[in-house]
Formats: sequence, structure tokens, C-alpha cells
Amino acid sequence: MNNRIKIFCLIAALFLSSASYAATLDENRQAFDNAGELYKKGEYEKALETYLSIEKDGYISESLYYNIGNSFFKTGQYAKAILYYERALVLDPSDDDASNNLDMAREYTVDRIEPVPEFILYTWGRNFIYSLSSNAWAGISLCFLVAAAAFVLLYFYGRSYGLRKASFFVAAFCCLFMILSAAFSYVQKSEYENNKSAIIMAPVTSVKGSPDDSGKSLLILHEGTKVEVLEDLSSWKKISLSDGRQGWIKGSDMEII
Repeated sequence: MNNRIKIFCLIAALFLSSASYAATLDENRQAFDNAGELYKKGEYEKALETYLSIEKDGYISESLYYNIGNSFFKTGQYAKAILYYERALVLDPSDDDASNNLDMAREYTVDRIEPVPEFILYTWGRNFIYSLSSNAWAGISLCFLVAAAAFVLLYFYGRSYGLRKASFFVAAFCCLFMILSAAFSYVQKSEYENNKSAIIMAPVTSVKGSPDDSGKSLLILHEGTKVEVLEDLSSWKKISLSDGRQGWIKGSDMEII
């Protein structure tokens, strides 16, 4: 009897939890639509406030980050716009709108840092991998898996030698593309989970040669500049710029993408 009561309570708790989660999603969808209407009317501050309240509830999506970036851009907060466009691109690197808007927002920043040239094949390969999102590559990998299984069955049960031979080679190619697609998905997911990129949020910050206020100032950075975080030490972070220069800045002067 006690076990039945426990099971009933567990089922009831799961039901209530699911109902509460569904209600929260509905509220967020409604709030998202309302924010979109406010944005269309030119009420960017109110739209931004609504979008940020959705994010505060724990909701994460490329479209939410993209719209937050747009709202910050319209209100002249370009560093924060860059931050959220970057976050949108982390979730969906193939989003051309976010990429184009990011380029526009960077035009309002002070620092112009020329990146170290990459090996051309590496650039091509990276661009190809990020031409689709991690979920898209995972979906493609699953499709190739299903196709490979179908051709394997055709190989075993095909009526003619020619059909079985063709099925074998097609199944092999499907397996190869399945592995490649899964690898591309894994690369993106791994980079997302280990992301150490950040955006300078302070209007001006000094890059030091050592992690303390008395350290030698190496250069000055301004808000909106993207850096890579290499190391943490108390309230200081060692960063690297796209041109290879390194130094230490206060962690409070940046925000992780």
C-alpha cells in the first residue's frame, strides 16, 4: 500500500512539474511575441527589458540572443550587442543575419585588430564545418546512419550480384559521411562547451604585463573588443588578442560569450 502511495505521489509530482514547465514555456513564448511587437513599434527599451526577462528565466535560444543583440544595437549599446550576436552565433554559426549584424556593430568599436593569417586550408575547413549548426550536422549523421542500414539490408537480401555490390559501396560511403557529420557536430559542441571567448565591456581597460594594478601597461582596449581567455588568477584573467598579443586584465572588465 505504501509503495502504491509513493508511486502515485511520484507520478503526481512529475505531472505537476511538467505542467509548470509547459506553462513557463507558454509564458515565455507570449512574452517573446510581445517583445517582437514592441520592437516593431520602435519601443526598443521595452522590448529589450522583455527579452532579458525571458533570458533571466533560463530560456536560451539563438533567436532570443539575436533579438537581444538587435535591441542593444538599437539603443546604442554596441558592446552588449556584439556580446549577444556572438552568443547567437555560438548556438547557430550558420546564421547570416547575426553574422552581418555583428559586423555592423563592430563598426562602432574603437579597436581595429588585424588577426594573424590562418593557413588557407584550415580556414576553408573551419568555414565548412560551421556552415551548419551542431544539431544540423547531428541530424545529417543520423540520416546517413539510416541510409547505411538500408543499403546493408539491400546488400544481404539483394537479388542480383550487381545490386549487392553497388549496395555495399553505397553503404560504405554512407558510413563515411555519417562519421564525418558526427565529427563536425562533435567539434562544434566541444568548442561551445569549452568556449573561452569574451567581450570587453568596460569603456576602457588597460592590458597589464602581470596580474596586478602595478603591472606595466602593455596596451589599451575599448569596449566591444573580442579576446580569448587563457588563464584565471584571482580577479585577473590572461587574455590573447587575435593578432597574438597577450596580457592581463581585470575579469570585471569583460563578459564571457
